[in-house]
Amino acid sequence: MSEGMIIYSIVMGFTLIIMGGLTFLVYKRNDFTLISGFANRSKEEQQQLIQSGYTDAIKRYLLHTFIILFVTFIVSFLPIPYGMEIGFSVLLLYSLIGIVWIQRYEIESKRKRGYWITGSVAVVLIVGITGLTIWAFQPNQVTITDKQFTVSGLYGVEWSQSDIEEVQLLEEMPDVLIRTNGFAIQNLAKGHFRVDQYGSARLFLRGEH
Repeated sequence: MSEGMIIYSIVMGFTLIIMGGLTFLVYKRNDFTLISGFANRSKEEQQQLIQSGYTDAIKRYLLHTFIILFVTFIVSFLPIPYGMEIGFSVLLLYSLIGIVWIQRYEIESKRKRGYWITGSVAVVLIVGITGLTIWAFQPNQVTITDKQFTVSGLYGVEWSQSDIEEVQLLEEMPDVLIRTNGFAIQNLAKGHFRVDQYGSARLFLRGEH
């Protein structure tokens, strides 16, 4: 297992423990004080939310979110093309759409405001992530002049020709250990990574190229 997958496993394992504990306490123990903002409401509002089905909707939301996260974690280790990416995409969509849907159980006087806030956040995030993903899939363009070597596009960079010490054509790609600040999905990788034999590196990979 690569260093990146080991770190991923630790982070995801910790996340699942926290998420699982929260889901258990809310879903099984009915500890609604763990629901954001619930404890700060008046007793009358709390009772209205329980009667309207708001707390039951939160319970289902947490359970389904935990299940999707757990399945995504398992799929990450299976030879399923784009399994991890699809899992996290489903998780993101369910999380955003679900939190908007829950507003239908809000107190009527606060329902419209809740729809506007959660709906606006969901739209901004979905549009932003979709736009960034489309941009990331655009091929980088390489331009070489007498003085400069330029890679355009996402995580693009400019190097002065005088700074280049050596150029190599590798027969095989060294192992990519971990992403430090970049975009990676299946056979596409752009940005800053730690690479075996080279340490910190900036990659522009599409497939084996």
